[in-house]
Amino acid sequence: MSLPTAAAPEESAVSHCLLDAHGSVLDAQGADRPYYAASTIKLHVLLAALREAGTGRLDLTASVPAIRSFTGANGAPFTLGGDHLDPMYPAEGAPVEVQELLRRMIDRSSNEATDHVIELLGLDSVEATIIGLGLRSTRVERLIGDAAALRTGATNETSAADLALTMRAAVTPYGLAPPLSASSLDLAREALRAQRIPVIGSALREGVRWGSKSGWVDGFRHDVAFVGDPDGEDLRVLAVMTAGLAPEDADRRITDRARELLPDVAG
Repeated sequence: MSLPTAAAPEESAVSHCLLDAHGSVLDAQGADRPYYAASTIKLHVLLAALREAGTGRLDLTASVPAIRSFTGANGAPFTLGGDHLDPMYPAEGAPVEVQELLRRMIDRSSNEATDHVIELLGLDSVEATIIGLGLRSTRVERLIGDAAALRTGATNETSAADLALTMRAAVTPYGLAPPLSASSLDLAREALRAQRIPVIGSALREGVRWGSKSGWVDGFRHDVAFVGDPDGEDLRVLAVMTAGLAPEDADRRITDRARELLPDVAG
């Protein structure tokens, strides 16, 4: 049984933001509208972790014991269960490297890995990264599955514009000061390219280079992807967020938007 996540939206909506390699907006619709973020917050957590690694406050090669119980925003412990669990996650107490937590958080959207990384960093570190990026509609106020915090109104929100800016900062040496190191950029690109739950990527023709992070809970489905060479002028970043749609309809709206906005690489 899943733990509560967020109230379903009352009205349907679709928003998008498309950036070029320089971070200029090529196309946008409702891009600053905040949505419940679902698993797209994992991109913000990834960037916060890599930022901390760059300062030496987080050792990505350190081994930590795998856990499924965490400390909530109100100080009360909670344990993930049901649909929140990754069946391929290491057994409780088994050693796992921090960099492997980051990969699992992105490529298979592991909630255990995400909450573990947030506990290592602290929510303040994620907030500092959000501020450093200049994001206007993003809040990460609780761990995933923290039902007690959710009942107090703590939420995780973002927008298509903010997601696009965050993705660009995660795969290029731009958008964050100081920029990510070459090794951190490599880790982020590798994890995003290994995405096991693609949406925008499914609308692209074979051979096109891309990486992405999707997110979904009842009533919300989103995806953000970089398309092209992160070191090249052909790079584009597309974020599409939806609310109030059935899953199949939401995925269709996202892929339709990708084909419309990226016709030169669409499949």
